[in-house]
Amino acid sequence: MIKAIIFDLDGTLVHTEILKAESYAQAIQILTKGSVLQKMVMDSFGKYVGLSRAGVVDGLFEEYKKPLSEHLDGLDPDTVKERIIKSRLAIYHQMLNDKTTLSGHFCKYNLELLRRVHKDSFRTVVATMSHSFEADKVIEAMGIRGKLDFILTSDDIVQGKPHPEIYLKVKNMLKMEPAECLVIEDSLNGIKAGIAAGMNVFAVTNNLTRREVHAANILAPSFIIDDPKELINRVCHFIVENR
Repeated sequence: MIKAIIFDLDGTLVHTEILKAESYAQAIQILTKGSVLQKMVMDSFGKYVGLSRAGVVDGLFEEYKKPLSEHLDGLDPDTVKERIIKSRLAIYHQMLNDKTTLSGHFCKYNLELLRRVHKDSFRTVVATMSHSFEADKVIEAMGIRGKLDFILTSDDIVQGKPHPEIYLKVKNMLKMEPAECLVIEDSLNGIKAGIAAGMNVFAVTNNLTRREVHAANILAPSFIIDDPKELINRVCHFIVENR
């Protein structure tokens, strides 16, 4: 029996993954003085969705090491990565402070599911690779804090997704078995984390994650939702079937 619904945040309840991708793309374009275009970073960002900040920066540094090294000559790799993070965070926090921009990225149907399962007395949790400062700002903007039992962020764990640590910690805090938990994710890394934790997982894909999720072939098609309008019916049907 399903007793808890665990939601990823970025790309699942709000399309901040797009904003994150744009912030990294802008930062790298600036740091390489335009030799790496924003579109190049955006096109390759899908494989980094769901990773911790360190994981994203490590991946992007390796991918664009040559132009970054050429334009930040003399700096060691760790310093270059710090420059990427500093530049990118300044851009991203500016985006988060723009309430109009942020509200335009809310995932309507996914949020509706959260509100419905909360109303039906399921335990509801957010488990995200965002840091707590950013997660708190986004959750406050969406007005869902009162509908959540608790929130876990990358600050609460050692190993980020695709490692299952965050979902295992949720399970322990809820005092539930993995089979009693249903995860809603958008990214391949998040899906892997949920599966590794032994939980039921639904993927609600978006433009950044769709190709990676389908290509991985680790979820049955019935658990992959490309049209968010189908999410509520599919999830509620699954819950009823597993009473």
